[in-house]
Amino acid sequence: MNIAQLLLDTANTSPNKPMIVFRDEQITYEELTAMVKEKAVGFRKYGIKNNSHVGLMIANKPEYAIAYFALLSLGATVIPINPTFKEQEISYILNDSDAIALVVDEVGLAEVKKAQPSIPRVKMVFSIPDDESFLSWDEIKGEASDFFLEEKGEDDNAQIIYTSGTTGKPKGALITHGNMGWMTKTSSEMTELSSGDRVLVVLPLFHAYAKLQGLMQCVLKGATMYLEERFIPQVILQKIADNKITVFLGVPTMYTMFINLPQIKDLDFSHLRLAGCGGASLPIEIMERVNTAMGVDLGEGYGQTESTVMLSCFPPNSEKQHGSVGLPLPGIDLKIVDPNGLEVPVGEVGEIIFKGPNAMKGYYKKEEETKAAIINGWVYTGDLARKDERGFLYIVDRKKDMIIRGGYNVYPREIEEVLYTHPNIVECAVIGEADSTFGEEIAAYIVTREEQTPEEIISFCKEKLAHYKVPRKIYFIEELPKNATGKILKAPLKNR
Repeated sequence: MNIAQLLLDTANTSPNKPMIVFRDEQITYEELTAMVKEKAVGFRKYGIKNNSHVGLMIANKPEYAIAYFALLSLGATVIPINPTFKEQEISYILNDSDAIALVVDEVGLAEVKKAQPSIPRVKMVFSIPDDESFLSWDEIKGEASDFFLEEKGEDDNAQIIYTSGTTGKPKGALITHGNMGWMTKTSSEMTELSSGDRVLVVLPLFHAYAKLQGLMQCVLKGATMYLEERFIPQVILQKIADNKITVFLGVPTMYTMFINLPQIKDLDFSHLRLAGCGGASLPIEIMERVNTAMGVDLGEGYGQTESTVMLSCFPPNSEKQHGSVGLPLPGIDLKIVDPNGLEVPVGEVGEIIFKGPNAMKGYYKKEEETKAAIINGWVYTGDLARKDERGFLYIVDRKKDMIIRGGYNVYPREIEEVLYTHPNIVECAVIGEADSTFGEEIAAYIVTREEQTPEEIISFCKEKLAHYKVPRKIYFIEELPKNATGKILKAPLKNR
């Protein structure tokens, strides 16, 4: 089934229900569907058709949803692109994905102009603000009566989502209509989403987390998506209260900022039934402070691009296990294995591997990388974790982030958890640095509220960590590098 059918179905059953609330204006399911049909017919007139590859480089606004469903309904494969990307990043993804067209808004317009000479396959660029260099978004139009939905199979590509590129060049994960349909249904069941929910989405829609658990879930269930363009902590926190938001999708950085706002004590969050956290591991200290301050049972889950979005979670009102990211989703197989691919005993650390209807087909045009990632049908995640006797999953760290100091395995996340309990630390990131004596030395990059000395931080860690886990190099920094979703990036720290 073409997953654009989900929108058509909900528009038939709930035509007057608000689908998007943006800048205090509402767009109903019927209105959104009419816009999608007009744009789909318009795109077809420009030669975009079944299996065409089209880049989508739009910030959080209704046009993203309109273009996304219009392209899917044609049978095209969508390539979501971060609208803040620069010239070389844009060129790489458009060329690697064999895109023939691009839809861009004002956020990325200047960089796309710079990239134009290096993207010869891209024959059409549609600009949402009129720009004389490109085709106009407003000119993409056609009669709704000419609309028809292109049939797609479970194994047909819906989108190519590029990984964050933390281990070399970004790779395009092939996500199918079957992947998207199964994950949307399963995720909505796990979150118990209903038509009465009001979901605030400020995470960028180009990201799998926001697109699936925000846009797609709302469309399936007929819920309302409150779409925000920018994350301004005090503004978003106020909107959660004022709009009686029932579901908020966030990342650790957002919650860290929330709990440091004085206004959090004065706002009413009684309607907020679910606060989700993804994109990176959430320190336990932050989770507990959020739960206390907002009166919500913050639910942490785990997933990656290659799993469509999610692999494990805690359903609402379920028993939470301290430090766990929940149970594997029903319908997928998940194991913890050693370097030989053999399952490790309960409680021991190994690499997470999985298979199921959410597993990507592979990486676009990257046969060797696909063979390395998918072995005998199992996707190797590169993430280290352990399971307890009841099957709850505990993320230890990224395999590539593990530090080997003097022959001992050290997991940065364990040290970060300790650092976050320090009352003066706002954010931190721990990495390994080359060392002539120990092979690697532990380095901590720290953002503090007030001035600290390295000696004070080291002394604090010595009280809570084994000697070999204590960071010996302390760097105070004004701000940690992050990507567009707020995930802390360690690669720039390693390259300083």
